[in-house]
Amino acid sequence: MLSFLDMVNHYLGYINVNAKIKNRIYVIIGALGDLYLFYIGFRYLQNGHPFWGLLILLVALILLYFVYLNTVYYFTEKKAPFDISPKIEKWLHIKPKEAEEANQPTARGGRNIPANGYFDEKKILPGKLTASDSDARNVQNLATRLQQNQLLQLDYSGLGDREIMEQTRKTGKPVYASGPAVLIPYFEMQTEGQQLVVYAGINQAEKQRVGVVSTVGLQNVADVRDQFELYLANATLVGGPFKVLGRTSLIEQPNDFQVAVQLAYKHHDDRPTTDRYDTRGTTTTGTSRQARYDATSTTSDEPMTRTSRYHH
Repeated sequence: MLSFLDMVNHYLGYINVNAKIKNRIYVIIGALGDLYLFYIGFRYLQNGHPFWGLLILLVALILLYFVYLNTVYYFTEKKAPFDISPKIEKWLHIKPKEAEEANQPTARGGRNIPANGYFDEKKILPGKLTASDSDARNVQNLATRLQQNQLLQLDYSGLGDREIMEQTRKTGKPVYASGPAVLIPYFEMQTEGQQLVVYAGINQAEKQRVGVVSTVGLQNVADVRDQFELYLANATLVGGPFKVLGRTSLIEQPNDFQVAVQLAYKHHDDRPTTDRYDTRGTTTTGTSRQARYDATSTTSDEPMTRTSRYHH
């Protein structure tokens, strides 16, 4: 019997199914194995071996308790009473699954850097896109193409309804099927007239216009461009269908996808310059270093953010 259960458990490892379904199968297999232990224990008692029979029955009772905990966890949305799992985790110094996933790096060997390069995080601000009707349709088409190429999974990051319900109760925010954000494979920003237009797609050949940058941080993009050069540092797909907590259960609601962008900035004069000296040893650039410092010190050194606006 135990060999049969071990064989079933072995072959389940080759099946690519949802983690929650697989765990439910494991619970059923564990329950069958526990029933077999009860059978062995009673047989030992009947054959005149009380010590081994009682010992096996004691082990079977302990395992039955954990089968009960897993049954409640994986088959219902309730919390099992008398759950000693947190105490066991603390005693054995085991981190919960949620803590392990939070501590995992986003990419092996380093961070998940967009294809267009790495920018200093201190020089990056969130931007806002203004999208027309055609831009909005292009964003939905992009989400479809990402799904077709398995670059976008609407599986709520593998969370079950129980985990989603706990997360919504803790944060008070909806949980999106696509996760927090999905990095777009290709994106670029072009200057068209007085506008900064963002294009995105699964590759350069399929790029489509997805919006126009309207604000950077808390400032209008036109005001920022007068003092800084702007670069598109990151573009991610956000939004989509989500689940929120209703009165008694979770409610899934449809929602359109959107493109969120981050822009890096650099001062116009942050480029290497060579001072030319005349015969008297003074510069002939027309503005000395001190004069340039005085001129720039009268203007904002950084685009306005939530914290810097209180100092103006």
